[in-house]
Amino acid sequence: MTDKILTILLVEHDHQAASWLQKILRGMTIEVVHASGVDIARELLDQIEVDLVLLDLFLTDSQGLDTLHMLRDREAAAGGQAFELPTIVLVDAANEDPAEQAVERGAHDYLVRDQIDKNVLQRSIRYVLERNRLVRELQESRELEHHLAYHDFLTGLPNRLLFHDRLKQALSQAQRFGHKVALLFLDLDGFKRINDTLGHTIGDRLLKAVAQRLENGIRDSDTVARLGGDEFTIILFGIHEAKDAARVARKILRIMSAPFRVEEHELFVTASIGVSMFPDHGRDVETLIKRADIAMYRAKGSGKNNHQHYTLSMDASFFEHLTLENSLRRAIENDELVVYYQPQIDLRTGEITGLEALVRWQHPVFGLVSPAKFIPLAEETGIIISIDEWVMQTACRQTKSWNERFKDDLQVAVNLSARQFRRSHLPEKVSQILEETKLSPRNLCLEITESNVMQNVEKTISVLDDLKKIGLDLSVDDFGTGYSSLNYLKRFPIDVLKVDRAFVGGIPLDRDDMAISTAIVVLAQSMALKVVAEGVETVEQLSFFKSLNCDSFQGYYFSRPVTTEEITIMLENEGSGFLKSSRELQRIEA
Repeated sequence: MTDKILTILLVEHDHQAASWLQKILRGMTIEVVHASGVDIARELLDQIEVDLVLLDLFLTDSQGLDTLHMLRDREAAAGGQAFELPTIVLVDAANEDPAEQAVERGAHDYLVRDQIDKNVLQRSIRYVLERNRLVRELQESRELEHHLAYHDFLTGLPNRLLFHDRLKQALSQAQRFGHKVALLFLDLDGFKRINDTLGHTIGDRLLKAVAQRLENGIRDSDTVARLGGDEFTIILFGIHEAKDAARVARKILRIMSAPFRVEEHELFVTASIGVSMFPDHGRDVETLIKRADIAMYRAKGSGKNNHQHYTLSMDASFFEHLTLENSLRRAIENDELVVYYQPQIDLRTGEITGLEALVRWQHPVFGLVSPAKFIPLAEETGIIISIDEWVMQTACRQTKSWNERFKDDLQVAVNLSARQFRRSHLPEKVSQILEETKLSPRNLCLEITESNVMQNVEKTISVLDDLKKIGLDLSVDDFGTGYSSLNYLKRFPIDVLKVDRAFVGGIPLDRDDMAISTAIVVLAQSMALKVVAEGVETVEQLSFFKSLNCDSFQGYYFSRPVTTEEITIMLENEGSGFLKSSRELQRIEA
């Protein structure tokens, strides 16, 4: 922070919250002026010089984005200098969406109240003031207008406008001298996860570090630009063959593989790169961009952290991808999604004690679309959040019906995607669904994959604790396939471990699979957790887990995922429905 005494206007209607924030700011070289509403804040801006505004979006005399607009209207009326007054928005965790919109409309940053401490607040103030200082310095320069028009504000790289101009020039010269030009379209892998978990400040600094590496990794005659978000492009001028572009792409992937140090965080981020060539793949700017973009999506679909050169066959697959995405966005409202259920069988009694809910998509043209095809697409586009909530709502409502009709202890397991798990109001959403469907929390089990729970351990523990308070069960799916630390695992308030099918398929021939499965079952038992074996398909596998005193299993040996109607028939005809499993269990036990 600077030695100059800063004047901060705190616009906060809650006097207790205002006192708390003033207490945090005490000891800094800051004078705080408090306004309880936007009208009072506007009057104070007429009277005093303010360096920064801490703004509660939800006041007694103004709500949401209107609050920002009213304050900004006052600033604009006071002149250009006042209009640039740094503003940090304050919101509760449930109001992050309006806060993000406020940043898009001109606020400089936002903070979530229950995540604020002295360090977080001081860091945000420092960042906003520093960014504002840079803007002011640029405003004083005669080159400001030109620079802002052609360069990305955050990274200083050429922006989309200057990139188009540079690429057009490169194509013109290449045509004149008979050279080739390569266009690399680069998208960061997993950047949104970093933004969501660590915040936009860390995300912005990571983007600046990426930009610096990219600039250092190319020739002076080449151009690297930022198109927006986490998308970058690189123009390689005067190359001779496609393999030259491939060599540069590999170099970029290599320099991106080293960790990034951002404040106290060590971050790993990879990239997917698509490559198009002039004149091979197009002779104009738009065609080359489009085809490099298509190749980049192929790189994403090929496991990420790789590069792909454009081929004609990619156009067809990209069109199908785009068609699927557009259809998927309408799938819920068009009633095209269905929930299938796979029974979980008690290894002691042979009864169905639980069901795993699995979404299927009945497309009117493509038929039954494989989850392996549309779930990654839903994750990538964010549609998965709506799908998750629809599946949970549907499964809870149906399980309530089965509880009333057959058995009140039947439990349904619902998978949570990574995006859904990271949403700040997840516990509130789950409680709302349980209340609407009248399902008891004990009849719901939420399944989280091992890789998701290990992304941000402290936040994971907080979210899991809030979910447990609701009264439901928590399960870690795909256990053993990730990188769990047992030290962290014992801190998670979980109830169930699921042995991944990857370790079940080789039983009884694969000794490694048998050893790993045994270790997982023993670990779960030592921690007083229930253990479910997935993917059980043979009597030998069934016998193996029975010998370990495993609690339950699911898999094709008993039933593949089936429709609601088929589960209902199983429950109606319990004798015949459970005959195969019960007899087999009795034979094994005997």
